[in-house]
Amino acid sequence: MYAHSWLYGLPFLGLGLEVMDEMPAEMETLEDAMGTAVQCAAATSVPPMDLARAQEMLGTKSGFSVTPTAVGHTCQLASNLPCEDTWSSGQFNFFGDPNKDWCEWAVFDGHAGPRTAELLKQILPSAVGQALWDAGCLNRSFTPNDQHIVDSIKKAFTTFDNNIINQSKELVKDGKIERAEIIAAAATVYSGSCALLALYDPKKSVLRVANTGDSRAVLGRWDAAEGKYVAQPMSLDQTGFNQDEVARLKRDHPDEDCVDPKTGRVHGIAISRAFGDARWKWPQEISIRAHDYFWGPSPRPNDLIKTPPYLTAEPEVTETRVRTGAHPDFLIMASDGLWDNMSNEDAVACVQLWLEKNKPTNFLEQADQQGLLPSLGLGGPPGNRRIALDGGNTPTFKSMSDLSGDDDTYFDENGSLRWRVSPKHFVNEDPNCGIHLVKNALGGNRRDLFCGVMSVQPPLSRNVRDDITVHVVFFGVDTKELVNN
Repeated sequence: MYAHSWLYGLPFLGLGLEVMDEMPAEMETLEDAMGTAVQCAAATSVPPMDLARAQEMLGTKSGFSVTPTAVGHTCQLASNLPCEDTWSSGQFNFFGDPNKDWCEWAVFDGHAGPRTAELLKQILPSAVGQALWDAGCLNRSFTPNDQHIVDSIKKAFTTFDNNIINQSKELVKDGKIERAEIIAAAATVYSGSCALLALYDPKKSVLRVANTGDSRAVLGRWDAAEGKYVAQPMSLDQTGFNQDEVARLKRDHPDEDCVDPKTGRVHGIAISRAFGDARWKWPQEISIRAHDYFWGPSPRPNDLIKTPPYLTAEPEVTETRVRTGAHPDFLIMASDGLWDNMSNEDAVACVQLWLEKNKPTNFLEQADQQGLLPSLGLGGPPGNRRIALDGGNTPTFKSMSDLSGDDDTYFDENGSLRWRVSPKHFVNEDPNCGIHLVKNALGGNRRDLFCGVMSVQPPLSRNVRDDITVHVVFFGVDTKELVNN
């Protein structure tokens, strides 16, 4: 059993609450459809983004998730059309007690299309929850780094991937059903996706993070000696730059040079673990048949594929006991589009800056004041509320000339303008911490830079920024009284 609770904000729509209340089952689909429609409209007309319009674009796919002891702030900004990232948040309600039921937050960073990521969103969280329940993991006594729980999570990941890879392989190989059915089934594995899944046991205050690919989870933990939050990695990027991954591939394929040390790519792909990506897992003759008879993607060239599979969906699982109190822990989960521009340490510093001005539950208190909590999961005010965009007392760069002396902008090897992220450029003006992180990763108070980055539309936007999906999960909060009211 699996439950999903969400507060949406649709700044471009202005739907009345009477409309919201009439469509509980379709709300998530409507949100996705309208967000995509907004992106398509921007890509078609390519409007120059002023600050207000860029703010609305960030708000279109942002929102909040709610559990009794934790809240999540989420933001997604697409670069691909359609967006290849997606996410989930929910609670496994096997116990029927929110104080015992485990919570999950996930980021699925797709590539070569959105199909694998969308399939993961629909199935993987509930599949992991069911596997944990069936294995008796959800009510086990706490043991640090319990191998039984770790193995159950890993098995759920790999079983799901093996199923979709092998089933589509057999369909392509046999060709005994209608061509359209084979094409549809194979499409889910022609593309691929990373998966970053956080599981929180509120009764034992245990956080586990399972990672396949190069999305990243970073814990913000208060260090009393330093008087600030410090970054504690909860995952490591699984690419050819990770020497443990290089060693694994060498061990599994001793007679092959699978990794390009200059690019970190595994036979041309930027990650060493992923769901889907059949061309790195099927025998070469199946990929050739899929291409020739079912219009699949081109097989990998030059006889690279000798001893597949080269990629695995098996995750690495980390664990920590969550600290609460005066300075409770928080977790940042994001696809690599955020980490391309922001370090772990700067991301944690950015969230700490946000906490100096905001409470993670402010959106619930505002919804309570406006009588909106009865429709939790159907609508809410955060995306419809006017936000003062003054940037506080930090300097604001409003034109190209203002950036001329900025040593945090530079030109890359292709001669394109790039930027470095630094806390000196942070602004603190958004009630949603996910939006706050994305905005500061893309320029912060350098308004001309930020609005310029937001104005670039597909397909050129992919040369400037990747799809970005962010969860910021705040622990140690108490939402029960507000929600129960």
